[in-house]
Amino acid sequence: MEPEHWSFWDTQRLEDEYSPSKWSRRGPADWVFDNHVKLVTQVSNQVKEEIQCDLDIPYGKREGEKFDIFGAQLLPNDAPVFVYIHGGYWQALDRSISSYSVIPQFKAGHIVVVVGYELAPKVGLKDIILEIQSAISAVLKWAAERGSRSVVIAGHSAGSHLASMLLHDPQWQKSEPHLDLLHGMVHISGVFDVIPLVATSMNLPLNLDNETAKLMSPLHCFNQSMEKVLNIKQLLVVGENDPTEFKRQTSTYAQALLRAGFTDVHCKMMDSLDHFNIVEELRNEDYELTRLIVKLIS
Repeated sequence: MEPEHWSFWDTQRLEDEYSPSKWSRRGPADWVFDNHVKLVTQVSNQVKEEIQCDLDIPYGKREGEKFDIFGAQLLPNDAPVFVYIHGGYWQALDRSISSYSVIPQFKAGHIVVVVGYELAPKVGLKDIILEIQSAISAVLKWAAERGSRSVVIAGHSAGSHLASMLLHDPQWQKSEPHLDLLHGMVHISGVFDVIPLVATSMNLPLNLDNETAKLMSPLHCFNQSMEKVLNIKQLLVVGENDPTEFKRQTSTYAQALLRAGFTDVHCKMMDSLDHFNIVEELRNEDYELTRLIVKLIS
């Protein structure tokens, strides 16, 4: 086979590997994604009717730089805070339909903060990373002022990437006075190496080259000083029906965290789940990942 044909097939393979809806066993790819949006929208709307919430709290000047807080006025001042960052390849989905984990966490005595961010192509990936730093700093300050015992951050897919980038920025860590409140992170079907996406259609709104993608990939940022965050507990999960590349990235990042000296790292494959229902099920309090998160927070 000619080299240019190899290039085509490599690109096609990457496109398939980073198209998670194609790997679900529940139905056609379009249906899986459309059903996900429909379900999380319905659940999130229900949550806002049932749980006390403070919506659209700005942490920056851009329209997307807002977060929603659930249960803060009903729970004790020292209640732990669970922060959730949605996925969507930094270019899709939204904070407003991402509060599906709220009710089980609220019942467990945890305040929930759902973080939004401006999406590509309005802003670049570097801008989004900085937005999440600002958002988490704002949440940590708010949690410290009310006397919260701890903060745990969870991210799904691209949201996991954004959460993990916090571990690789010693400048942000040095400037963050409330970093000691950050007790744990939950990485759900995360993207830890952005470089493979450069050759796919997912990169069209991002406009990354290999060099820039490397600088924004947690897996390539372990040369940074990490002493301040080594005690933050790390839970990494991926679905059995996630793409092979997501499984590889999750396993590789977990191993890299251990080599870097993180003292508490757990990695788990979730049986029979795909890239979407692995978070859809967070609406259920008897779901295994919900219980793992409750245990980590408590």
